[in-house]
Amino acid sequence: MTHPSNITPQPSSNVETPASPKLSMVALRERKKDQTREALARAAFALFQDKGYEATTVAEIARAANVSRRTFFRYYSTKDALLFVDNRERLVRFKELLALRQPGEHAFGPVRRACIAISEEMMRDRESMLSRAQIIDASPVLGKQERQQDLLWEDAISAALIAGLRDATPAAKQRARLVAGAVWGALRAIMADWTRSNGQDDLAQLTREGLQLFESAMSIDFERQPN
Repeated sequence: MTHPSNITPQPSSNVETPASPKLSMVALRERKKDQTREALARAAFALFQDKGYEATTVAEIARAANVSRRTFFRYYSTKDALLFVDNRERLVRFKELLALRQPGEHAFGPVRRACIAISEEMMRDRESMLSRAQIIDASPVLGKQERQQDLLWEDAISAALIAGLRDATPAAKQRARLVAGAVWGALRAIMADWTRSNGQDDLAQLTREGLQLFESAMSIDFERQPN
């Protein structure tokens, strides 16, 4: 039998270990950065809606957010980045979703799932998405830039469809690219209707219904040579 004096006490698993001061400082700095980034975005959106994108300067945005012009450029490289940075981050997630293909799945499956997932994300960010759309629609400069970004989304869909082909012949690739353009056109129409209705409907459900209609109308088979 072990004598009690020879038993080494073990630390209780329920005892909380104090957070490292260094980690706490890092967390605080990151929180401060997030707050500054959000303050700049809020200030910019308010000014864009009040004065218009072209009439708003970086200095005005920085002043409204109570930071310096130099601080602005630590967070955003350009004025338009305030409107498109979320779109670029969302595109990265979209590509990741497109890559999640199930064994034996039709090439359109990942596209459908990715589009619905992103529309659900946009719905959760409804107010910001609607404000962004209004600002872009009022600016020819931003409208042109958005169309350029649209091509990146269309290219992502095209690449996913081609990756899912069993036999990636030149003709099949061409059909996949055509379908990608049509899909993105349908999604743009859905998004436009949603913004015009001030986001009253469920964007994810609209996307789901639109893609079902699209698939039924197209009877998609990229690899079969049409007669």
